[in-house]
Amino acid sequence: MKPPSPEHWRGVLKPDSIPTPTPEPHQQTEEWFERWFRNPLYLKLYAHRDRTEAEHCVELILRAVASGPRPAPRHALDLACGPGRHSITLSRHGLRVTAVDLSPTLLGHALAAAANEGVEDHIRFLRSDMRHISFHQEFDLAVQLFTSFGYFDSPADDFLVLERVRAALRPGGHYALDLLNEQHLRASLMNTSTKWVDDLEVVERRQIVDDRVEKIITIHTGTEQMEFHESVRLYSPEAIALMLADAGLVPVQWFGDYHGSAFHPQHSARMLVIARAE
Repeated sequence: MKPPSPEHWRGVLKPDSIPTPTPEPHQQTEEWFERWFRNPLYLKLYAHRDRTEAEHCVELILRAVASGPRPAPRHALDLACGPGRHSITLSRHGLRVTAVDLSPTLLGHALAAAANEGVEDHIRFLRSDMRHISFHQEFDLAVQLFTSFGYFDSPADDFLVLERVRAALRPGGHYALDLLNEQHLRASLMNTSTKWVDDLEVVERRQIVDDRVEKIITIHTGTEQMEFHESVRLYSPEAIALMLADAGLVPVQWFGDYHGSAFHPQHSARMLVIARAE
């Protein structure tokens, strides 16, 4: 896919006015991702996102960035690293990794998994809100995978993340950003689904509201019921390409899945963008 014709990303997004980025990493009201990612049930529900999938994704990214003239990356930033499966896979490929996440629960799982794999000495784990990382040209590669972008109420906060990533990369370094494909999701969204995860009955209700996909997750344990919320802003290819370019990150390759299929706006479930730091 070719980058879209120049048009300022703020003109593509809604709402029309872009608020000032959030100045502090923690709000008085707990964010949905803080509550949900802290709960141990999160990992249980997403256990199917395993190391095999992470291997496919990391191998694709490393092949893509190796196609350029620069040497292979040596130091990677895994932003919103979650339980660490991509960080561990990157380290297995010989990279030194700095893994950042806001959730102490997920970081604890990541550290334990790295120790179990014998790679804990090759990964530095840090707890931080992604809007407040402060690295300066430390990395050859940054990855932000498994729909970990678009969490915030304001697009300005999402843009701030891109600016922080650009500052963290050396010139010519690469950024892999993994998103839901908006057009495909709008056409295929399943409003309600029910599944069993071991002894848990999980009901998920989804809708798209004001350019965000909203999911309510109700978990029945047999003795109690818990409810969690997910909310992710959807970006069109045109909007994310312009937003990246505004941050100094030029899209150079687009993929529609972790196996390297070409991105198709109507048919691809995912949108994996490889951008280069200018």
